[in-house]
Amino acid sequence: MTASPAADTAVERSAECALAAQRPEYRDLHATCRRTEDIPLPHSRGVLLVPRCRCACHRKPHKGA
Repeated sequence: MTASPAADTAVERSAECALAAQRPEYRDLHATCRRTEDIPLPHSRGVLLVPRCRCACHRKPHKGA
């Protein structure tokens, strides 16, 4: 049994970051990604309308290290 392509990618990425990760010639698309923060569904608790891109290029640096 083989794993599906979706199972291989545990990180949820935006369309821009997914393309940049797959194709070296589109590497600069990481800079155009607009999904840098979670957008909650209005009047809900914990439900996200749009989740932030989980790509490593958007991780915030740790403070005090």
